[in-house]
Amino acid sequence: MKLDVQPPITTIDSSASDFLDPLEIINAMLDLRAQLTELQQQVDALQPTFYAACAALQLEKIATDRATISRRLTPGKWDYSDEIIEQDDLLKQLKSQFQQAHEPIGGREVYWMIKFLLATV
Repeated sequence: MKLDVQPPITTIDSSASDFLDPLEIINAMLDLRAQLTELQQQVDALQPTFYAACAALQLEKIATDRATISRRLTPGKWDYSDEIIEQDDLLKQLKSQFQQAHEPIGGREVYWMIKFLLATV
C-alpha cells in the first residue's frame, strides 16, 4: 500500500483567503486535486483485493473499530416489453422538448473546471 510522502495541504481559512494572492489559492486547489487523483488511483488499485477480503469473511456486515462495512447489491436490470420501451422513449422526448422550451427552476451553479496540462501524478 502506498502512503502519501507529502503531508496533506490544510484547508485555507476563508477569512485568510481575502489576503492571499488568487494564484496561490488556485495553486493550492491544483495541489489538492492532484493529491485527490493520486488517492483515487490508490483506492482503485486496492478495491479488487478489498472486495476479495470482504468476501473471504463471508459476513453481511463487517464491524471494525474504524468502520462498519455492509454488503449491498447493485440495481437489477429489467426486461421491459417493447410497448413500455416505446412509452419511455416518448416520455424522454417530451421531457427534452419541455427542457428546450423552459428554463430550469433551480440547480444551476457556477463552478470552475480544472484540467491538468501535464501528467503530474
